[in-house]
Amino acid sequence: MEFKYDVRDLQFILKEWLPMEEVLACDRFKENYGLDDVDMYLNEGYKVAREVVSPINAEGDKIGAVLKDGVVTAPPGYSEVYKFLQENGWGSTSECVELEGGMPLSLYKAIFEMNTAACPAVMSYVKLTSGVANLIIEFGEEKDKALFLPKLLSGDWQGTMCITEPNAGSDVGDSTTKAFPTDDPAIWKIKGSKMFITGGDAGTCENTIHMVLARPEGGAPGTAGLGLYIVPKFRVNEDQSLGEFNDVITVGIEHKMGLKAQATALLNFGEEDDCYGIRMGSMPDEKGRSKGLAMMFNMMNESRIGTGHNSNTQAAVAYSFASRFATERIQGRPFGDAKAERVPIIKHEDIRRMLLDMKAVTEGVRAMIFKGFYYLDIAGNSADKEKAKACAGLAEVLTPLVKGYGSEVSLGVIAEAMQVLGGVGYTTEYPIEQSMRDSKILTIWEGTTFIHGNDLVGRKMRMEGGAPFDNWMATIKDFIDAKGDTPGLVAEIGRLQKAYGCAEEIRALYDTWYANMDEKKEFIPLNAVRVMTICGQIQVAQCLLEQAVIAAGKLADLPADHFDRSFYEGKVASARYYTNQVLPTTFMLTEMIKSEDRTSLDCPEDALIVK
Repeated sequence: MEFKYDVRDLQFILKEWLPMEEVLACDRFKENYGLDDVDMYLNEGYKVAREVVSPINAEGDKIGAVLKDGVVTAPPGYSEVYKFLQENGWGSTSECVELEGGMPLSLYKAIFEMNTAACPAVMSYVKLTSGVANLIIEFGEEKDKALFLPKLLSGDWQGTMCITEPNAGSDVGDSTTKAFPTDDPAIWKIKGSKMFITGGDAGTCENTIHMVLARPEGGAPGTAGLGLYIVPKFRVNEDQSLGEFNDVITVGIEHKMGLKAQATALLNFGEEDDCYGIRMGSMPDEKGRSKGLAMMFNMMNESRIGTGHNSNTQAAVAYSFASRFATERIQGRPFGDAKAERVPIIKHEDIRRMLLDMKAVTEGVRAMIFKGFYYLDIAGNSADKEKAKACAGLAEVLTPLVKGYGSEVSLGVIAEAMQVLGGVGYTTEYPIEQSMRDSKILTIWEGTTFIHGNDLVGRKMRMEGGAPFDNWMATIKDFIDAKGDTPGLVAEIGRLQKAYGCAEEIRALYDTWYANMDEKKEFIPLNAVRVMTICGQIQVAQCLLEQAVIAAGKLADLPADHFDRSFYEGKVASARYYTNQVLPTTFMLTEMIKSEDRTSLDCPEDALIVK
């Protein structure tokens, strides 16, 4: 099936919904980008996704990355596509947030979305390289920038994030990888193992630049003692030529259910006691504390948002395939009319329900994600420092919603897309099953769903005395107050008002639980994922309704035969469906949380184990 994508919705987001004029007026962008440029970039980006990136996807999945004699070989075309994207401005050069001339994040991510939908495996390498470049830009010394950035951004090298260890997993504070000082305070000897490292040895570039969390000798226990080090696979000479091998050994690559073309490696650093890294940031303080994890969070947060975005691209491309299949597959007759001619399955009621469900969820999650990108654009570039700070806080609140809620609901969309295709959807001849396999990991990458639910209720709801979460709540309430009487959407905005009330109740309940930790503390993590789902659904509903208000206004001015009427009618339908059929889940979840049910806590552990 031919790769196609909903470019029109991306145009709507950037040109009709988000206040992109405010972003493009920032000093960093105003000389290089305008609203009139959006269509050109999206159309060219779509052409690249269709003609360059998409063709390597299915074959790469079949062949996979291969490790033989300690060397990883990428599937055909992966090295060339990675290099093409980086060299031609579709990759890290455009994404680096601090790099002069970089695109607005909102615009770049629209292009990145299409390429990720076309081939998620190769785009992970681009994303990680961007993250490494951003870390070096923000925290590296000038000599580090001169040494590493040119070839990272050109596509000659790529980057990775090395956090997870075999015995630590998500409990990063238990990391055992060590860093030992040398005669040069900037150079440290690295020794340890890291696992599940995406692109740890991808076979696509001549060198790989690892960002490694390690505990310097004498470092404090837990996360506070971790430092951050630039560890190249091959040492780099001052002229950027490759030097000696840096004792970074690929022990194995994971055998995965999906993303088979993407090499996920187990790495040993310093097996021969000859691995060296460049320290990022300041030396450990007198208590052995370093700022490695704090620096790495810059890359981790980028990757968390990127993981949720990746999930939605796979859901969106699955929906695209399913919607076209539904117009082509002739099967069955209209309900209640056994003598009628057979019809395309899109005529059947349940198929239409599933298609609208997929449309509403993918458009709504995409809108939530791009609202976050808008906040990040303002946070990083606006001259209005007060607004920039507020937007940074709003982006923080949205991060667990994008990653946690976004990745979970995307799986449901892909399952529905497979259901539309019926039996053939389960076969490898059609692309849906690859989307399903590729996407499951995204609920686990960059932290499990619970980790992000816990981040929401444990940090994002309470940081800075709750001010960012207050601001987030205010964005919902302000919309309800301003648009609650919109003709044709009064009932739907009324449901959003009720869901907003649920969020108020849950927040008050959590305040009570935190105030009574001795008796109530178990309920805080027990209900974290449910709270994240509630907040995610509220945000998605509000985004869809904002878009529906705009679409309704457009429809009022368009003639009945205008080519864009169906698009705007679809935007209104997405908002109505989501608020009427999905958002009411928040009411049920709220009652479940308020019940303080202890069944799962009181059930004996022995009763939970299958023997």
